Amino acid sequence: MRQMSWMPIGMGFMMGAMALMIVHGILTGDGGASGVLFVLAHAAVIALAALGVGLGLHRRWPVLARILAHRPTLRHIGLMLVIALATAGIIHLIHGAPTWI
Repeated sequence: MRQMSWMPIGMGFMMGAMALMIVHGILTGDGGASGVLFVLAHAAVIALAALGVGLGLHRRWPVLARILAHRPTLRHIGLMLVIALATAGIIHLIHGAPTWI
């Protein structure tokens, strides 16, 4: 396994646990605005990237150009989503499995 394969695995693990925590909070009424904040945080990151490109900041700082040029492959996205679903499923079964299992 190449070194690049570990990044989507780690990201999927964290994404699955975080999604389960947010959904659990929303369903139990303890989440407050966590779902809204999650969506707003992603919108803010996308808006900052668009603003950076619009102002041409990526021409001054090569680090920004490298970050903005990153395009994940379908393999990367697929592996990340599979690991996220598996993580959420395992946590759900260990922590709050239905009594009929």
